[in-house]
Amino acid sequence: MFKIFRRLRLNSSNSQKKSNYLVYAIGEIVLVMVGILLAMQVNNWNENRKQTNEFNNILSTITQDLKRDTLVAGLVIKYYQNIEKNSLKIINKEVNRNNYKEYPEARSLVSRYRSFVIQTKGFEMAKDFSSKNTIKNDSVFTSISQFYTPFIQIIDDSNGFVKKEVLSNIDAYKKYDWYVDWTQGRFTPEMIIYFTESEEYRKQVASHNLLAGKNHLLFITAYKNNATKLIEQLEEYMKN
Repeated sequence: MFKIFRRLRLNSSNSQKKSNYLVYAIGEIVLVMVGILLAMQVNNWNENRKQTNEFNNILSTITQDLKRDTLVAGLVIKYYQNIEKNSLKIINKEVNRNNYKEYPEARSLVSRYRSFVIQTKGFEMAKDFSSKNTIKNDSVFTSISQFYTPFIQIIDDSNGFVKKEVLSNIDAYKKYDWYVDWTQGRFTPEMIIYFTESEEYRKQVASHNLLAGKNHLLFITAYKNNATKLIEQLEEYMKN
């Protein structure tokens, strides 16, 4: 009889130990799972923080690019506004052989140009970042992409058109005896008459004024105005 009770107590003790071990094992598993989840959460938080910092740095680079562009655009705009003002004097026949000294730029209106080169370092960084990561604020990247994508092509094409026309104008002067004097900055009577009263030059000026003084100037002005708005948007985003 006593042996039976001892066996029951022993079995009960073993059962209690197994139960305690099971609870302990489950607790260990739960702790491990919680640790893994926390580690994953911390890792995700760190990755998100890195991505946010990287994206903000890219936005800062874009902002600096845009500020430089607007500064340079302002100078190019003033240049072509001056070209346009003087071109109208030739087109309207206000310049002649007697008063040409009052308009020293008259003989170089269609033989000079200024390219406007858009800074794209920040935009290229943004495209690379977008291809590798999910950008939380898609609207910001969309605004950047919608700004740069058309303007890069438009400005690049416009630069090419103006450059091609200027080189063509210079090439046309080679047939005249005064060409070498012109390249050296010297005046001759024939040259003065050509640049002040010839219909050929008047047509060149009208064409250049349309291409550079109108279209090219219009594109650069539009870029500057839209870049200013984008700068404000990016600075507001980074501030918040």
